[in-house]
Amino acid sequence: MLRAPQSQFLRPEDRAICQRVVDQITADAKWYGTSIDGQILASTTLTLFQSGVVNETNLLAHVRARRHDFTKLTG
Repeated sequence: MLRAPQSQFLRPEDRAICQRVVDQITADAKWYGTSIDGQILASTTLTLFQSGVVNETNLLAHVRARRHDFTKLTG
C-alpha cells in the first residue's frame, strides 16, 4: 500500500487557517460554500497555502486578489 509523506497533510491549525480564509471570502462574496465558486475558492486557498503562503493575512490577500482576477474573466 502506498502512503503519502506526512508533509502532504495539513495539520488541524493549518486547516483552520484555510477554513477561516474561505469563510471570510465566501461571506464577502455572499457565496454558498457548496457552490462551484466556493469549491474553486477552497481549491485556490489550499493550493496557495501548500505553495508557501501560510500567514493567514497574506493568504487572505492572495485569495482576494485571485478572486478578483477570476471575477474579471467570468463576470
